[in-house]
Amino acid sequence: MWTSAEWLLAHQGSASDADLGRLIVVLPGRRAGRRLLEILVQESERRGLALVPPQIVTVGSLPELLYDAPTAPAGALAAELAWLAALRAIDPELLRRFVAEPPPHDEPPRWLGLAELLGRLHAELGGHALRFADVACCVRQIGDFGEDRRWEALAEVQECYLRTLAAWGLADVQAARLDAIRRHACRVEGFVVLLGTADVLPVARRMLEQLADRVTALVHAPAALAERFDAFGCLVPATWRDAPIELPEARIEVVDGPADQATAVLRTIASYDGRFSAEDIAVGVSDAKLVPYLEQRFEQFGSPSRHADGLPLSRTAPYKLLAAVADYLEGGRYVDLAALARHPDMESWLSAKLAGYEGAVGDWLTELDRYYSQHLQARLTGHWLGPPRVRRQLGHLRTTIDGEVHGKLSGERPLAEWAEKTVELLIEILGREQLDRNHPGERIVLEACEGLHRVLVEAAALKGKVDDAWRGADALRLFLRLVESDLIAPLQHEAAIEMLGWLELPLDDAPALIVTGFNDGVVPTSVGADQFLPGEVRRKLGLNDNERRYVRDAYALAVLAASRQELTLVAGRRTSEGDPLTPSRLLFACDQRTIARRTLRFFGREGSPSPLALPSGLAAGQKRSSFEAPRPRPPKRPIDSMRITEFRDYLACRYRYYLRHVLGLAALDDAAEELDPRAFGTLAHQALSMFGSDPLAASSTDPAAIRRRLDAALDAIVQEQFGDDRLPAINVQVEQLRLRLGAFAEWQAHWAAQGWRIVHAEFAVNGETAPFDVDGEPMYLRARVDRVDVHEATGRHVIFDYKTSDGAKTPEQTHRKSKSQWIDLQLPLYRHLTPALGIDGPIELGYIVVPKDLSETGERLAEWTAADLASADETAAAVVRGIRREQFYPPVSPPPDFAEEFARICGDAQFGGTLADEEGP
Repeated sequence: MWTSAEWLLAHQGSASDADLGRLIVVLPGRRAGRRLLEILVQESERRGLALVPPQIVTVGSLPELLYDAPTAPAGALAAELAWLAALRAIDPELLRRFVAEPPPHDEPPRWLGLAELLGRLHAELGGHALRFADVACCVRQIGDFGEDRRWEALAEVQECYLRTLAAWGLADVQAARLDAIRRHACRVEGFVVLLGTADVLPVARRMLEQLADRVTALVHAPAALAERFDAFGCLVPATWRDAPIELPEARIEVVDGPADQATAVLRTIASYDGRFSAEDIAVGVSDAKLVPYLEQRFEQFGSPSRHADGLPLSRTAPYKLLAAVADYLEGGRYVDLAALARHPDMESWLSAKLAGYEGAVGDWLTELDRYYSQHLQARLTGHWLGPPRVRRQLGHLRTTIDGEVHGKLSGERPLAEWAEKTVELLIEILGREQLDRNHPGERIVLEACEGLHRVLVEAAALKGKVDDAWRGADALRLFLRLVESDLIAPLQHEAAIEMLGWLELPLDDAPALIVTGFNDGVVPTSVGADQFLPGEVRRKLGLNDNERRYVRDAYALAVLAASRQELTLVAGRRTSEGDPLTPSRLLFACDQRTIARRTLRFFGREGSPSPLALPSGLAAGQKRSSFEAPRPRPPKRPIDSMRITEFRDYLACRYRYYLRHVLGLAALDDAAEELDPRAFGTLAHQALSMFGSDPLAASSTDPAAIRRRLDAALDAIVQEQFGDDRLPAINVQVEQLRLRLGAFAEWQAHWAAQGWRIVHAEFAVNGETAPFDVDGEPMYLRARVDRVDVHEATGRHVIFDYKTSDGAKTPEQTHRKSKSQWIDLQLPLYRHLTPALGIDGPIELGYIVVPKDLSETGERLAEWTAADLASADETAAAVVRGIRREQFYPPVSPPPDFAEEFARICGDAQFGGTLADEEGP
């Protein structure tokens, strides 16, 4: 890039100034253009020249600078609507040649997918100076007489599309370019410099051909390879198809998954041993899916990075706000309301609106999450469940949202009116505070709103031309789709390592380059089966097929190999989903022996390279994350009572015990789509408790009567807790539970016939009625005992705990990992509740299992000896001592099973893979 800047200054500058104002400099990408301008400014300042910068553009935007358009060009929205209008206007018989079942005529949104498809075909063919009629001629020459009829019909649609735009006073960009070529109307006041544009579309080439000697191409290659390029600096495919590419063997890395690729980047930087600063290093990102892994790794090691492509508008707050509004308008589901309410801007707006509401709570999102997790409603019909206070609060929340969203965007209107309503909504939600363009976050919001505004202004300009009625949700989705791929350029950071797309790399001037995602299908990209333009037709028409992509990327790789002090290529063996990958074909542009060696290396059993210590500015590699979970603070008051189930949590992980039971933290979200195992078990316990609390039912020996009582209890609980609009999956789970309860009824009848009677059901033990003495000081036990039975003839007592897990495990299996290691103390500690339960004498312990396998339903009595139970008591005493000493650290690693609730706090697998083993200096 520096050489190109020097050439421009030498050929256009003078001793006192650098007037490049008459130049149009064309580059492959926007980032290369920004970099060229930076270098021109720096070099001009160094030479003391007054710079008048050139007009810097990308290849795609060049054609519109080479001719004067007599008619205003259609924007993306107008073009898509014109395609839609053309499809609906042509003869239905012609339409059926390429659409077997056309959508209903009076539902415009359902035509959008087809309109978008034809727009893409039109743009691709237009870039090669072709129309649909040309494709019809081509397939007719090939002899595919079924396809020519289809393309003839498509050509009719294309002509109708162009007539529609003309009627609206607009011109199609592709047609205007072809018209300028046909009229020999391509002109330029100054000169055009093509800089590194190795692949220019035919339509631009034909326009440049009309500019005579006003075009100069600068090619990044030694003079000895001049025959491999044409007059416009474009590749001559035949000369590159079989060209060998010399690559440093030691700088080809093969690793496993995406996280390993990110680690390989850090490992490579470590190998530079401080020879390059951050601004001298670039990371090529061939596959955009690797960006989050790379960003996370750089952030983990304290190294600033910047994705040069920028932030897609689809990831900005204004876009996500309108997307959430569209979902809510269309779906009316609880999840749509919750997603909209938790959008940060909507949340701020709601807080201001609800501030004066009597009985308002501070945390609406927690209230919503709690409501959903308890009631799992699929749709919102206006009938809220739960206590009156909750119903009033959430009802008011929804009314407030509906007043704004449905008040502005309900019903059907023309798109122009929806554009006005969308602007009103954005102003209402986002326009309460002045935004500062110099603030990074606020700049993103402003630029996103500007991108949306361009589409909305275009929609408003179509008033009177496009009068079809659209629903608000459909209109919003159309507006959003047209801006979703727009990019917001990143702010500059002097010390940041830049991540660049593959096509930007040849013109980047960083001396050290690491390319990730060097896999086939990515480098080079490939075109798969195309229902409209298969491979033979593409080759016949001269379209950009897989061979042309290979040639383009082979040249790019040759440039990188020849121009970098350090080049590393990183290929992965699998995707983030675990799907296998193959290496880039470009790695096999070499002799046969090297091909064999690289094939064995990629597909063999060879592992990843051993990790290296990282240089200054990056933390040393280590086996565990450098993230340290927050240290516990002393409890606000001494812990003098415990739920019996808490002992299991402390034994599993003392730190997670602290989070759950000392701090009282709990995960709460609205992601559930069915009852989780805990909620399923709670539902079963509620039904069994209602049954056990009914003396007549509990003493019955009639399985049918017991089943009827359980069915009635289950139905009442489900109706009260979940209502009529519950998630469909819950209905399935309820019937599954009903089957289990039916099996329980059979067992219960048999159990009662043997003389057993329920004396307690869901008995709560609180306060100081159940002391557990440890070192002369009591720890008071709290519990809710599922059930206590007595045998009327013998006086035997059994404390039962219901178990509804899928498997029918015994108490021994759930309580001990080995004879000497207790992992749960629930049943043994129940012995210390007997005074509170009013039981005098020996007590038996056990489960009543109600598993998936109905044949396994029944009691599972513990068979522990007195020594076993004494061992359990000693383990419990050790737990109490640890809690009294405030021994809550560190967290267990790896985490115990079912510990996802606190994974983020504990740093469980936060970085997607194992880090380097060595400790740094």
